[in-house]
Amino acid sequence: MPDISLLEPMVLRGVVEKFTAPETLTMLARIPQTSWPFPSVTWDVIRGSRMVAKPNVPNSEAHIVPRLGRSQESAAFIYLREKKVFSPTTLHWLRAPGELASTQAEQAVLREVADLNQRFDNFAEFLIWSALKGSIIFDYADVQASVDYKFPASHKPTSAHAWNTATPQQIVGDIRAWKRLIRRDGRVEAKEVFATETTMTYYASGTLPGFMGLNWQPIETVYDDDAGNSTLFVPDNALYMGNYTDQRPIEMMVGPTADDEAPDGFTGKFSKTWKDKDPSARQFLLEWHLLPVITRPEQMIYVSSVV
Repeated sequence: MPDISLLEPMVLRGVVEKFTAPETLTMLARIPQTSWPFPSVTWDVIRGSRMVAKPNVPNSEAHIVPRLGRSQESAAFIYLREKKVFSPTTLHWLRAPGELASTQAEQAVLREVADLNQRFDNFAEFLIWSALKGSIIFDYADVQASVDYKFPASHKPTSAHAWNTATPQQIVGDIRAWKRLIRRDGRVEAKEVFATETTMTYYASGTLPGFMGLNWQPIETVYDDDAGNSTLFVPDNALYMGNYTDQRPIEMMVGPTADDEAPDGFTGKFSKTWKDKDPSARQFLLEWHLLPVITRPEQMIYVSSVV
């Protein structure tokens, strides 16, 4: 078998750590990731205060005011653990002697590693867009669970008028109302809107950068399920609006690995490869504990339908 460095555990983990999310995975590529050493994650949901201060007089005790409004939420990490058996072509290059075989083996192994990593990144992007709707709901054969991100009901509106028949003034009225909601509750200015091209075409001016003070970003990226069905990360006829940068309102928490071959305290994507003897086969495994958290839900809204 060629002596390829990718099969060394430290080298393999280093390669996985250097992968970056593609630009097409808009949210995964931009939100911060935070290591969390515990098996479940806890975060604060922070709501700004609209109370005003009260006058006092000199030489008297200061008024005691309540702490910033917040609640504490917790949830278990989402656990990804998948593996793949290297293809016959990869196994051929792993077994063949010589420099050419070593080069081909490196490339074949890297393709398999990158493919599995891409599956994980696609799932992480799916999680983020789900969280930005206000909740994540899992209904898989092995996992049934939900995470509530405490969006106020008013931050999950529908449009006052169906955009496919509304006048431009009515659509502007919707956008103005949603911006005002974020400014009032979140105490920040709405900066961005994410929607599909189909949604944006209901009002042509909405596709222009800076329309109504917002950066309109079309999202057309899709993912495929196990049955091969393609689904948009951002649904048609819906939109996400908010301030997703100020005060670090959303981040991806990354937890410790559960694999007993991982280094102590290891967080992040853990990978390993091994050879089975009967039948002879080479396998590659990737594991990741992750969960997006939203600490300031009042800075964003999810409009489930504009038509």
